[in-house]
Amino acid sequence: MKKILFLISICFIQNTFSQHKEPTIKSDPDAIVNSSTNNLRVDSQPEFPGGSEALYNDFIKNNYRMPIVKNLKGKVYVSFIVETNGTLSDIKILRDIGYGTGEEAIRVLKLSPRWTPAKRNNKYVRWNYSFPITVKGIDSAESLEFYNRTNNNPIAEVVREDEENQVYNTAGLEVMPEFPGSQEALERFLKDNYKNPQKDLKGRVYATFIIEKDGSLSDIKILRDIGYGTGAEAIRVLKLSPKWSPGKQNDKVVRVLKAIPIAVD
Repeated sequence: MKKILFLISICFIQNTFSQHKEPTIKSDPDAIVNSSTNNLRVDSQPEFPGGSEALYNDFIKNNYRMPIVKNLKGKVYVSFIVETNGTLSDIKILRDIGYGTGEEAIRVLKLSPRWTPAKRNNKYVRWNYSFPITVKGIDSAESLEFYNRTNNNPIAEVVREDEENQVYNTAGLEVMPEFPGSQEALERFLKDNYKNPQKDLKGRVYATFIIEKDGSLSDIKILRDIGYGTGAEAIRVLKLSPKWSPGKQNDKVVRVLKAIPIAVD
């Protein structure tokens, strides 16, 4: 009898370990998994321009093309490394639901603007980042409308032309561009000039723009608004901005891409 119980125990243990040979995804499907390549902690996590809301509600929503498969639902789990310069590398699919959903996730992440990298001891470090993308298939009748919507509002990589006109991200920049009078002055400027298009409307508008070498703003874009003309109002206000102190890299004045949230209340 003891031998039989012993054999049953061995079989149970072998079966248990055989089911966990492959890496498993966290039990909470909506959790973001963050870890460094050497399992050390960091002082600050990497961040998408505008934060997690902009990542999910703007970048992913506006760029990910849902498969034309009616009633398809699920999550695609992705992982990548946020490098010290904010670019993404080693993009991998941990799990997809077929129909090209994993390949599409990789395509979209390759379009990502540079992130603010993780920091440890006041130095930028490489950091592994993982999160799920919710996928919902569409039928052929919806496909044209969806395609047009996603392709009219792309968020592309910062275009680098020649060295003279190169656009830098704030990540890793030696001297950051600054609004006259610092961050507090910028917040006052936005608060004093932004006119809420509708009473009792609250939320945030996320905008990006390039701070040129002379401190003026160009290429103002809205990553996300809350409707009712809030995006258009943000563009109007940013066009009123006084000139900034431009950014510098290698002791040279450079063009810099900046992303900011604007409070609507």
